[in-house]
Amino acid sequence: MNPWLEEFWRDVHAKFLVYACDNLNAELPPGLQARIDERLAVDAEEEEARAYVPDIAVTESWDRPAGPALGPGGQTMAAAEPTVVDFGEGILRHLEIVDSRAHVITAIELLSPSNKEEAGSRLDWKAKRMDYLRGGINVVEIDLLRGGAWTLPDRSLLKPLAPGRVTYHVCVTRPPRLTRHEFYVLPLRQRLPAIRVPLRHTDRDVALDLQVLVDQVYERGRYGSVIDYTKPPHPPLPEEEAAWARGIVSARSD
Repeated sequence: MNPWLEEFWRDVHAKFLVYACDNLNAELPPGLQARIDERLAVDAEEEEARAYVPDIAVTESWDRPAGPALGPGGQTMAAAEPTVVDFGEGILRHLEIVDSRAHVITAIELLSPSNKEEAGSRLDWKAKRMDYLRGGINVVEIDLLRGGAWTLPDRSLLKPLAPGRVTYHVCVTRPPRLTRHEFYVLPLRQRLPAIRVPLRHTDRDVALDLQVLVDQVYERGRYGSVIDYTKPPHPPLPEEEAAWARGIVSARSD
């Protein structure tokens, strides 16, 4: 991940979703389609229906798990293995998912600063996640931002983070296991992995290569001619990570 890209997050966010949608549609099995801003309503018993617009929705015309991930050309691809944490079974309430065009199978969400900065926004995000899951929708949450507070599901069962190091996270949750989460821990100094995107129960997971997407955003957004690498990124990096980043920038400019 390029930490300087956070300064341009609205544009980065939009481009990332378009490229992710394109990449998924090239690999999804027949009957499935990835769409951006697919509006759906979640109708809970004894509650007012709530409408959500996932960043990317994988949809099908009717409902149909997993094995090796599928890569380009339908070939099996080595995807990163998540760290699975399980907080035990939760009690499910019955919900119906109503969508004007198709049944939503998976919601992919790329976090923005507005999701992480205020306590109320983080609570809204948690409610959205739970509504998706109770409606039988897989949830993929991608956090490539350093700013703001922790917004993904509880990470207390994961290995503690190294002090002074920057780490990004992805969390995948598959219903009906509301309290079982698959975490991808992404250190700044390592290549972003290909993560597993769950589909229908009878489908293999599909691989979504995060590094390819970020590289496409950087190159097609022409950020190489826009970013001033003489200035520190915002928010600033810890000193050890900042020194490492300066070394990368210096080596590429020589």
